Amino acid sequence: MWRYIIRRLILGVLTILVITFVVYALLWALPEKPYAFLINRPNQSQAQRLEIIHRFGADQPFIVQYGIFLKNLVHGDLGDSLTQHTSVANAIGIRIGNTALLMGVQYIVALAIAVPIGIVSAVRQYSKLDNVVTTLSFVGISLPNFWFGSMLIFAFAVFPHEHGYPTIFPEGGMHSNNETGLLDLAWHLVLPVIVLAVQSIAQYARYIRSSMLEVLSQDYIRTARAKGLADRRVVLRHALRNSLLPLITLMGLDIPQLFVGAVVTEFVFNWPGMGRLFVDSASANDYSILLGILLILSVFVVLGNLLADIAYTWADPRISYEGSR
Repeated sequence: MWRYIIRRLILGVLTILVITFVVYALLWALPEKPYAFLINRPNQSQAQRLEIIHRFGADQPFIVQYGIFLKNLVHGDLGDSLTQHTSVANAIGIRIGNTALLMGVQYIVALAIAVPIGIVSAVRQYSKLDNVVTTLSFVGISLPNFWFGSMLIFAFAVFPHEHGYPTIFPEGGMHSNNETGLLDLAWHLVLPVIVLAVQSIAQYARYIRSSMLEVLSQDYIRTARAKGLADRRVVLRHALRNSLLPLITLMGLDIPQLFVGAVVTEFVFNWPGMGRLFVDSASANDYSILLGILLILSVFVVLGNLLADIAYTWADPRISYEGSR
């Protein structure tokens, strides 16, 4: 297992290097440079413009610029942000906790609701409950986050305020004015968590249902029932564990969202997280921030897939990476 993990980590490092090269090349090729507003300021001499270009290393060939970026990256330096007026690492560090909180709560809520719904829907296949769950799942998957979030804001914040009633939930943000308590934070979390959780619940419930139906038709499940085991024990102890593989795969791919966040949802609710930072930086051509966020995303994609592979061995003991090459 350890040899497999080490090989995957080495492959992951090479993958991240390729990703950084491609992303850096694409950003370097864009016509609008991040320092454009500095060199286009009025009453500047040509010498001053050339000095700014030299300071950013833009007078060097691409491969030299990329080499400098990698050298700085090895020392933990992601560069400086022109729009945030701080280092990239500091700008991301301020936001990453907010995104992790939002996405972490969303995952807990989604799993707590989706797993029981998926199990019941599979056990009662083609029942009225199963038909309702299937219909609502398709609706949940189809809801655009920006539209659903806007409707929730209108229903629970804008509409009551316009008609003289107290707002049920805030329009956005992370805290009210001069408030930093946990209750105020939880109040602000409700609407964005609902928007994100609805889609996740729909996806996870469909995966659990489909996988459970396949497992429940296996011979060992029929054998367990023939031995007189209680139906609840058969479903929860024998069937559920082996039906988690597709869900583990999906969650492994979703792990990067814990630290990158849902861009649209954070923008709609003005949540001060990584997604909002990405949108603001893209609008301002702040390539240093964009590159830093994409680098973090690639790291967690690699780690998410590795954790999913390791979790397979827990969910299904038949899977082993011993001796894998």
